[in-house]
Amino acid sequence: MIKYDEICGILKQKTPFVFVDRVLDMELGKRITAIKCISGGELFSALHFPKNSVYPGIFMIECIAQTASILCTLSGEQSEMAEGEFLALGGIQRLQFMQPVRPGDTIRIEVEIIKQAQKLCLVKAQILVDMQIAAEGQLSFGVVKDG
Repeated sequence: MIKYDEICGILKQKTPFVFVDRVLDMELGKRITAIKCISGGELFSALHFPKNSVYPGIFMIECIAQTASILCTLSGEQSEMAEGEFLALGGIQRLQFMQPVRPGDTIRIEVEIIKQAQKLCLVKAQILVDMQIAAEGQLSFGVVKDG
């Protein structure tokens, strides 16, 4: 298990833009499972459909991207990135949203590496709420330099 403080040390993003609360399970080079607790106190709750709050799809994509970044960074070639390099989202393929995510939900983020090369990573992912698929698709990442 990887807790929030360690996650913050792995990711390039900083609070309040860290969208992974805890890593529950990980098999390096293969898969990762993480969670994010969706709070009614987050800014989106007041602005993204005020009387019917829905967690924005772009935030769900960021949850997947950050979870995948943790896995890819700790696995394989990406673990040997040079100073000033980090893994960035390169593309989104066949991503679908199946049901809304709302304040009070805990999302389970499951990511599996499909292909990993020296500076690239392709993953398939699902977001689940109460074991029901809320979103699924594929994302690709590449190593980029800071600045």
